[in-house]
Amino acid sequence: MFTRQFEGVFDRFLKSFPAIILTGARQVGKTSFIKEHCKTHHYVLLEDLDLRAQVLQDPKSFLDRYPPPVIFDEFQNVPDLTSYLQSRIDAKRDEKGQYILTGSQNFLMMEQVTQSLAGRVGLITLYPLTVKEISASIDLEWHQEDTLSQILFRGFFPELWRDQNILPTDWHRSYLNTYLERDIRSLAQVADLLSFERFVRLCAIRTGQILNVSDLARDANISPSTAQRWLNLLVQTYQVHLVEPFYENISSRIRKSPKMYFMDVGLACYLMGFRDPSLIAGSPQFGPLFETLVVTNLIKHWTSQGEMPPHYYLKTPSLEIDLMVQNQTLWDVYEIKSTRTITQDTLKQLEKAKKELGKKANQFYLMVPLENPYPFLGMNIQPWHLPPEEKA
Repeated sequence: MFTRQFEGVFDRFLKSFPAIILTGARQVGKTSFIKEHCKTHHYVLLEDLDLRAQVLQDPKSFLDRYPPPVIFDEFQNVPDLTSYLQSRIDAKRDEKGQYILTGSQNFLMMEQVTQSLAGRVGLITLYPLTVKEISASIDLEWHQEDTLSQILFRGFFPELWRDQNILPTDWHRSYLNTYLERDIRSLAQVADLLSFERFVRLCAIRTGQILNVSDLARDANISPSTAQRWLNLLVQTYQVHLVEPFYENISSRIRKSPKMYFMDVGLACYLMGFRDPSLIAGSPQFGPLFETLVVTNLIKHWTSQGEMPPHYYLKTPSLEIDLMVQNQTLWDVYEIKSTRTITQDTLKQLEKAKKELGKKANQFYLMVPLENPYPFLGMNIQPWHLPPEEKA
């Protein structure tokens, strides 16, 4: 139903590398995409216990039974197979697109890949749907307040848009349970899943905010070292994204802690306790959720084009900028506001940034819930759902 923006990058990698790793969180559409897009490849699901036993017992014979071109889905279940793939790839190094590997646990896969398949594999990360991907199939007024609340409540996992009769709370509850039981428990690093779930809920409450790990650990009743380790798990399983502070010498007192964003706002809303979308717009969480919505849509858009540019936030005693994105040697500056009324006061932080950054800056964007872009007082007023290079 949905045409994924990263298709062009995937096809380019298929012609450039002997192997491709397609990674991302559960239920973002990895399997659906590769089965539809790579019909000439054999498909092997490595969650099957019998197949996993075959790999452990005799990996060479297993690879003989499934010659390329082949898809190994949920490859993180058999990471040791990577070293055997290396010799197969090297024997036919000029043949591109031999193996497609998918997985939802980044660090388990990448530890093996960096050791065995460096230089032989193209890595692609797939996230939940972008606004553009949904808009191609479903007509929505993305700037309307009631639509915006529904979007925040539903989130961007493909299944929830493929079948809009599914109640988002039911789906997110099931997703959370599956994530805890299949991903987190299998990592053997979390003994108490109830404490970890409480930790995840506390992280959701902090989406769009500067992270204080010590405060998070105190509220979760765990040690700071455990909080940091669990936070790493959320990052490595694609549930959250951390944006680091901008470090250039604008001020000696800039913040050093990252900002945290849940990669799916619908899951964040569920974890916050929202069960009715009409309650979101008037809540204190609306601002951080809207910022999360905008930032994650930009991240998904950039990733789908093949490379995520360096991006940071900036906070000093006198200046706060939500996002700074490197554009070649300059910086594009983004301020995110949920208001529909734009005045000179709304642009105050962007004006300060323009003076501070001087010639280091390229473009200045105010991302807001409006329908069309327009210039105002030297700034770009940009609808939140349109990446700046796209037109309405």
